[in-house]
Amino acid sequence: MATNEQLERLRNFAAPAYIAVVATIGKDGMPHLTPNWYACDHGRILVSTTKQRVKCRNIARDPRMAVSIYSEPMAHDYVTASGQAQIVEGDEIWPLTKSIIQRYVKPDKVSDRLAQMRKEDRVILAMTPERVFFRYG
Repeated sequence: MATNEQLERLRNFAAPAYIAVVATIGKDGMPHLTPNWYACDHGRILVSTTKQRVKCRNIARDPRMAVSIYSEPMAHDYVTASGQAQIVEGDEIWPLTKSIIQRYVKPDKVSDRLAQMRKEDRVILAMTPERVFFRYG
C-alpha cells in the first residue's frame, strides 16, 4: 500500500487538470490505454466512465489498474500509480463526477455537462494506489 506521504505527493502533483492515461488489462491480456479526466479524493484516483466502455468491462473482470499523470506539453514530470480499482455505482457517483467535471469545464458549463452525463449509464472507477512512482521536481 502506498504511504500517506506518497498519497499526499500524488495529490499535490495531480492538483492541476492534467490528463490521466488509464491502463487496464484486456481480456486477451494486452494493456488497454485511455486518456481521461480525473480527480483525487481521499487517497483514491477517480475516473468517470460508462458501464459499456472497455475499461469498465476490464475492471469488472480484473480490478488491476495503472494510471500515468503527466505535465504538459513535454511530459517531463509525471507520476504513475497502480493498484486495485473498484466500480462505484448509484447515486454516490454524482458528487464524485461533479468534482471531476469542475476541474476541466468552465464553471458556467458544469451543470449542463453533469445533466448530459446523468443521461448515461455512468460509474466511477476508484483506484487506491498500492504503488506510486514519481519523476518530477
